[in-house]
Amino acid sequence: MASMYSSSLEALQLPFENLYLFDNSSLSLNASSAGVFPDPQRNHGLGFSRVGSFRSCLDDFTGKSTNLGSSMFDNVNWFNGFSNGSPGFQPIFSLDSEYSYGYSNWVIDMAKTEEGSKDLQKLLSNSTNSNMIFSWVFDFIVELMIDQSVPHNYIYYASLLKYGSCSIKKLITVLEKSPLITYVIKALSDTFEKLMMDPIGHYVIFECLDVLDSQTNDPLNIQAMKQCLELVRHEQGSVSMSGFVTRIKGPRRDQLLNLISRNSAFLAQDPTGNYVVQCVIQLQNPAMNDQIFRNLEGYYVKLSTTKTGSYVVEHCFLSSGLDRVINELLRSDRLVSVAKDRYGNYVVQTALKESKKREISLHGRLVVKLEQHFKCLQHGYGRNVLSVLRSLQ
Repeated sequence: MASMYSSSLEALQLPFENLYLFDNSSLSLNASSAGVFPDPQRNHGLGFSRVGSFRSCLDDFTGKSTNLGSSMFDNVNWFNGFSNGSPGFQPIFSLDSEYSYGYSNWVIDMAKTEEGSKDLQKLLSNSTNSNMIFSWVFDFIVELMIDQSVPHNYIYYASLLKYGSCSIKKLITVLEKSPLITYVIKALSDTFEKLMMDPIGHYVIFECLDVLDSQTNDPLNIQAMKQCLELVRHEQGSVSMSGFVTRIKGPRRDQLLNLISRNSAFLAQDPTGNYVVQCVIQLQNPAMNDQIFRNLEGYYVKLSTTKTGSYVVEHCFLSSGLDRVINELLRSDRLVSVAKDRYGNYVVQTALKESKKREISLHGRLVVKLEQHFKCLQHGYGRNVLSVLRSLQ
């Protein structure tokens, strides 16, 4: 496995024919055939341009024209974060300055030591620092990815940033067929929960699901199943998991849907968990929906009178659960209470409309039972139900 990645890295490096200099001149790359990253100190301090080298390499290696988020580099011009006592380091230099390449070397060297890596991770907690650090190390991201002493936090922190996440998403596309993509997936799966709870970070996970095959994404799919029940109880996590459910492919898909379906009675009553139950119902998977409807039996009346639960019940009406729900409402002595409830009245309105279109016999039984309590429904939210009754006659 190690030799495979080494070969892949060498293949990435071999296409270089020259170094891009800051003054747009060129210098031959003497050690390229060895598959070793050039040492700028051995080349009189001359190094790659900001972003050209890695992009050119990937263009040659993949045959694609690569645009790795140049807007990130254009929008980040100054760095003020390294002013907390780092030895031998002077803050506030322009990214366009020739000195910035020396900072890239300094950051790379720091990243490969335990203490230096910890210091960088502290600095990365600040978005300004993160943008600048990421822009400096981007040309060397492959080197960092294969260095076993370097943690994967850099991909995680870049994924949380507007421009950084765009660059990581494009990197995923470029490395789609390369063995190096496993390093990116490993970094993302290690921080899966945090990324899914982040309003920007979860889009990087979605990019993997949209671009890569199910086998490559398997570490992410496994993490989704492990952390699903925790994520769906978090506001952003629930939204992210709903998106994950609609995108996941391969054998893990049914496993994840089955996990949600088995826990649907609990999730349907949760303020955020109910959204992922609605999402699964909307997929119209007969086996999963049947399991959900069976698990919710005995809870339909209770769910109808809660804000979150009423949405789930209405989705059951719009799917194959219409018969189950209406029959439970007809058997209950609380039908009128549901019809007069601030949330339940919407459930009864939907039941009347959908049964009219699809189950006329059930519709007739529901109308008869409601009309027996005509006077009770003339007040409060019950008037909404009477209005629908009249419109359907």
